Amino acid sequence: MPVCRTEGLGVIPWSPLRGGWLSGKFERGMKVPVAGSRVEKAESEDWSEKWSNYDNEHTWSVLDVLHESAERLGRHPAQVAIRWLVQRPGVSAPIVGARDTAQLETNLGSVGWELDGASMRKLDEASAPELPYSYDVLAKNATR
Repeated sequence: MPVCRTEGLGVIPWSPLRGGWLSGKFERGMKVPVAGSRVEKAESEDWSEKWSNYDNEHTWSVLDVLHESAERLGRHPAQVAIRWLVQRPGVSAPIVGARDTAQLETNLGSVGWELDGASMRKLDEASAPELPYSYDVLAKNATR
């Protein structure tokens, strides 16, 4: 996205809830995906959002912060996830999907309000990918 921002291009992210992982259905301590969820189907179909790709400490840390933020704000986790994405620099609009009216209504609850700076920072920090060498060295030196 830094290249897009530099060039004045907007980004329209697809699947802002990461195939259901950020939908509010998943919490630390779960041992298997929710029955009937997209994540369960992804495992059997070998899609990228499958359980075996995301059942790790990074995912659970992101979900911990997401759920904590949602509870503190009195919002649904999906609304916080979409709101976080919408407020990121360079994002024009996310492409949301829903299987039913209830999911659509929940997702639409992400508009008309703002995440505060502290919530944005916590979500940014929790979701930051681990950088491989030598990108990690460059990132550390860029902040000096």
